[in-house]
Amino acid sequence: MQSRYLGFADRRLALHYPAGLTAMVEFLFAHVPAGKDREPDHVFLLERVGGEWCLSKDGRKIGREKDEKNMANLLMGEVIYAMIDGVHSGLTLHAAAVAWKDKGIWLPGTSGAGKSSLSAWLCTRGFSYLTDELVHCPFGGRRFEAFTRPLNFKKHGLSVLSDLLPETDNITDRDMLTGETVTMVQPGAFGPCQPTAVSELSLLLFPNFKQEAALELAPLSPAQAGLQLMGCHVNARNLPGHGFTDVVKLCRQVPACRLTYGSFQQLENSLDAFCELAVDSSLTPQQFNRLAGMVSAPRPTSFPSRTDREKEKKILPATPRQAKKKLTIGMAVYDDYDGVYFSVQAIGLYHPEVRDDIEILVIDNHPEGKDAPALKKLECLGNYRYIPFKEKTGTAVRDRIFAEATGDFVLCMDCHVLIVPGALARLLTYFGTHPLCNDLLQGPLLNDDLRTMNTHFADSWRGGMYGVWACDNRADDEDGEPFDIPMQGLGLFACRKKAWPGFNPDFRGFGGEEGYIHEKFRRAGGRTLCLPFLRWLHRFERPGGVPYTIDWQDRIWNYMIGFQELGLDTGQIVEHFNSHLGERVTTEILHRLGLDQRDE
Repeated sequence: MQSRYLGFADRRLALHYPAGLTAMVEFLFAHVPAGKDREPDHVFLLERVGGEWCLSKDGRKIGREKDEKNMANLLMGEVIYAMIDGVHSGLTLHAAAVAWKDKGIWLPGTSGAGKSSLSAWLCTRGFSYLTDELVHCPFGGRRFEAFTRPLNFKKHGLSVLSDLLPETDNITDRDMLTGETVTMVQPGAFGPCQPTAVSELSLLLFPNFKQEAALELAPLSPAQAGLQLMGCHVNARNLPGHGFTDVVKLCRQVPACRLTYGSFQQLENSLDAFCELAVDSSLTPQQFNRLAGMVSAPRPTSFPSRTDREKEKKILPATPRQAKKKLTIGMAVYDDYDGVYFSVQAIGLYHPEVRDDIEILVIDNHPEGKDAPALKKLECLGNYRYIPFKEKTGTAVRDRIFAEATGDFVLCMDCHVLIVPGALARLLTYFGTHPLCNDLLQGPLLNDDLRTMNTHFADSWRGGMYGVWACDNRADDEDGEPFDIPMQGLGLFACRKKAWPGFNPDFRGFGGEEGYIHEKFRRAGGRTLCLPFLRWLHRFERPGGVPYTIDWQDRIWNYMIGFQELGLDTGQIVEHFNSHLGERVTTEILHRLGLDQRDE
């Protein structure tokens, strides 16, 4: 008989087996340290009895299998249970773990949460594999030990394995062992393996894989993380108070997130970058949360199943052009039928005097989406035009409004804006007395109390945005004279169609337009004015979430591109985002965007 000694945490095991099973035992425990420093806590015996493989523990038979590969799965399960049983020296968790350099990342979760597949995916991105099953963290620190075994994929998860290893035919028997219920794969098939203790735990990432779920990376408070970690605490019964105090203490020291995802495509170039940066201990909690925000928003480009693709709806046709009107009221929409409906109907209810002088133009930026048929049906209103447009998503879609507008003047508004009664008629009068106006016209934004308001953006940076809401008292009088403002949010603005300067064609996604477009008007000889009568209300809250991407990369890109176009100092952008996101995060984003040298 051959012998193999195993050590993990404060447990020691001995395994005796026939020489013919040496390859199997080596496959299972190649990376588990030998535990020969003291007498074993348990002794396992593998032997052939009556044509079957029998497994005994401390002299008592505990299982039998005809197939050697199925016995491998049974043996691994019993060894893990024995490693957990009786541990008192620290917290033992059911978790996968990977390392980035000398920083450890735990992926705690119950069976089926996606620990193995996510740790394998991270390994294909250069992270070092530690375990997909068990970690042990001694009391009083963040240094931990991992039980490094082959990655285990259950039968229903083999499609995930084929996604990660498309050339599985090239994998030898030394790398893979397939039983009836579990396929085990050596970590080296995915990437580097580091079966050693890590200097410190630096990130808790709770995976939750759901078929076709939207991507969400949500930061967790220490209390929330502690409750989730307790659900994965496998030696709780061995510790005073079930180890709750020590779990909470650990969670107060380590940032945590809950990751929900439906495909690996959603994680490309986002989760791996997040993990690389998030283990940086110099990040403040606020910077960590902002970094998570780069990943958490759902992507406008989904990854449909084959069934979904077969059911994909055809893009509905655009509404034909109608008779020319004095004013085009245009709005771009991405899956917000409710916003369009109430904004359009409010115009009909509260501005009937301008009905014959306006056309309403809706640019559907997701014409394959579920809202498209309902948006198309609003053609019944008569002065409404529906235009599908999917070539680009984001801020610059407003250019399409001006391209499609038939009116000599255009009012551009978000699809969830309400305009005070009488304001549209007064705007038409204003354009009638200023037919060659080259100015950008805006008005005061009413707050939800319908009394206080904001008239412009002050020239300042805050919260990752250029411009801070401010109010000029000259707007208190609705009949007051127009006055110059430095910039304003673009939830509602108007200008002569031919005066529109357009966005930089390299703009992408959302953000970066405020201030930029105002400066373009001024450089073209126009002014940026606040008309006190042009008051509007904007729905900011989105309890159901935003269906399109708003991320820091797009915003920084647009700011950099816009400032470079205008010859402005891009150093202020870098300086602000260094403070807002952290210098390391900002530097990484600029590098990924290829902009790290362009501001010199």
